[in-house]
Amino acid sequence: MSFSSIIFCFIFLPIVVSLYFIIPKKLKNIYLLLASILFYSYSGIFYTIILLLIVLYNYISVRIMDKLEGKRRTGKLIEILIINIFTLCYFKYYYMILNNIFIDIAFKEIILPLGMSFYLFTVLSYIIDVYRKNIKSEHNFISFSLYILFFPKLVMGPIVRYSDFNKQIDNHDFDNSLFNYGFKRFIIGLSMKVILADTFARIISSYQVSSMLGSIVIIILYSLQIYYDFAGYTNMALGLSNVFGFKLPKNFDYPYLSKSVGEFFRRWHITLGKWFRDYVYIPLGGSRVSKLRLVINLLIVWLLTGMWHGASLNFIIWGLFLGIIIVMEKLLLSKIKIPKIISIPFTFIIISISWIFFFNSNASDITLILKNLININNFMDDKIIFIIRNNFVYLIIGLICITPLIKNLGERFQSKNNFIYNICNNIYLIILLIISTAYLISNSYQTFLYFNF
Repeated sequence: MSFSSIIFCFIFLPIVVSLYFIIPKKLKNIYLLLASILFYSYSGIFYTIILLLIVLYNYISVRIMDKLEGKRRTGKLIEILIINIFTLCYFKYYYMILNNIFIDIAFKEIILPLGMSFYLFTVLSYIIDVYRKNIKSEHNFISFSLYILFFPKLVMGPIVRYSDFNKQIDNHDFDNSLFNYGFKRFIIGLSMKVILADTFARIISSYQVSSMLGSIVIIILYSLQIYYDFAGYTNMALGLSNVFGFKLPKNFDYPYLSKSVGEFFRRWHITLGKWFRDYVYIPLGGSRVSKLRLVINLLIVWLLTGMWHGASLNFIIWGLFLGIIIVMEKLLLSKIKIPKIISIPFTFIIISISWIFFFNSNASDITLILKNLININNFMDDKIIFIIRNNFVYLIIGLICITPLIKNLGERFQSKNNFIYNICNNIYLIILLIISTAYLISNSYQTFLYFNF
């Protein structure tokens, strides 16, 4: 079930929220768990059973591991990690790799259950933290299950640490300001998704690159689509969490204003970056090693980051491309102070080019875009001019909203007259919800990119 769907926004969500504030406090966690299972069941009963078995297996296994010491504890950790990683690899890569080799094997139509990469990384962080004795294993099965299955974060994150979530499991009472803020954030996220991301996706799908300007525009659209798609979902997820009294970590911090590629990925998909830092990069030695080892550590992290997104070669290339750029930044540019007016646009260009590999698994599509990007003999074509002219407003809004310009203007206005600001802000949100609903009703081209991961 997608957050940006009629059935979720106008049936599932109103019913779940209304009942949540009626039932007794001691039943709220059970209720949220059942609502989360129902939410996931919409994607299929088979995958819901798999998800529940993963939860049950890890609950029991980690409880056992937490009672062990020494080599037995380490051995149990390795067993649990192997089972979880094998499960992820089987479902994530089976269809893309094995099915391409053995065409007639049974179950060849198996596909990736929604959100498996996200909730298994959540599980892995819990397992490792318990092993390290940073946290105690959860005794309450309901609390543990809710940590994994909480529906706002279940399908596309953010990836939440148990230590952050556990503090809130028994302390998420109704907070009027948090509730209102949550719904506002959900509306903003919904509008980012259905008004901007889906519009950019339709434009991309309708155009075959045939000029230099066409390549430039498509690359910019890739950057805008993936940002508004994923950041829009994140805003909806965080907003829904706030409605139920939970505060989850932010996942985006205006990443396209970064001064380096390394900074970009500290501001983009923040929880995934921290996951790889804490559970892969630092255990490998981090940056407190020789230069050769530092290069190896960074390339391993970025190879795994690419593989996390998918098994096809384009994701591997995407990950290694960014890894090489970050290695160059660490070794060659770390001591050079580059003005923002140069570093921010340059970083945006590098990141935008990287999205070419992220979006396209077909080598001919990648080659076509890259060739036309340097095709000075054919600067523009009629269709790209038509696209720019007819979607100019979307492009301008999309470029403005990747900056904090509107937010900063709103805060200045609020500081001068809070009462009028609140009235205007509420009117703005109502209008935004109405427009988003209209787009939902008329939208036939809609998908979340990160549902694939």
